[in-house]
Amino acid sequence: MSSAKTSSYIVRFCSEEYGVTSRQAENYLRRAREIIRADYSVDRSDFLGSRLALLDEIIEASIRTKQHSNAVGALKLQAQLTRLVEGG
Repeated sequence: MSSAKTSSYIVRFCSEEYGVTSRQAENYLRRAREIIRADYSVDRSDFLGSRLALLDEIIEASIRTKQHSNAVGALKLQAQLTRLVEGG
């Protein structure tokens, strides 16, 4: 699902690769969607805080490895998420 595959592809893949029935694969897919929804049903400020912290790590790693354009991109995204600058 995180690879943007269609439901029919995932069901077929599970059936072929793991030998489960289409019905069972659909049940797994349904459960995966429930888990994803639960993961993202966090408070907006908690979600934003965790993403800003992740961007801090990306900035630090980018600077450390001299990938300055990645650091600038992450800084820009942080500014947009915190509404310090307009998105665009």
